[in-house]
Amino acid sequence: MGKHIQMDASTEARVRRGEVVCTTRPVPGSPTPQLIVHAIVERPVERVWRLIESSADYARYMPRVKSAVELSRDGDTVRCKQTIEMPFPLKNLTSTTEAKHTVVVGELYKREWHMLSGDYKRNQGSWTFEPVDGDQSRTLVRYQIHAEPKTKIPKKLQSLVQEKAMPKLIRVLRDHA
Repeated sequence: MGKHIQMDASTEARVRRGEVVCTTRPVPGSPTPQLIVHAIVERPVERVWRLIESSADYARYMPRVKSAVELSRDGDTVRCKQTIEMPFPLKNLTSTTEAKHTVVVGELYKREWHMLSGDYKRNQGSWTFEPVDGDQSRTLVRYQIHAEPKTKIPKKLQSLVQEKAMPKLIRVLRDHA
């Protein structure tokens, strides 16, 4: 399916059927697992990349992003500040992150970030895009995130993020690319 994004056979079969596949992986030393999402977006890779490459625009279309500001850009390194809107009674979460963009035109598009400061113990992850089976008009997506807020988030809310918010995030890519 892709040269850079690896997944097991079951996940690949589900992704090929059009499903948004969300899985978790334990993170040593953290009660919060890493969330991993795989999907296909029936849009050209470059168009999908443009949505993620410009973090300053996230508040316009990304679910729960209340504000996003690009603080600096130096080559392939981007610093931004984002505020994520949390449901009542939780307070919104803000963080400043630094991301590295890796682009191998026509082959691989990747944004990897880590937190510099903010309302999290940990906030790191990545977006990876590549053509599906070499077809530039279809994009294989892998989104990984390990975000552990300093405040306690109920398990039920964590489950809702996996079940509802992640598929919604992929719908945004599908609708806006």
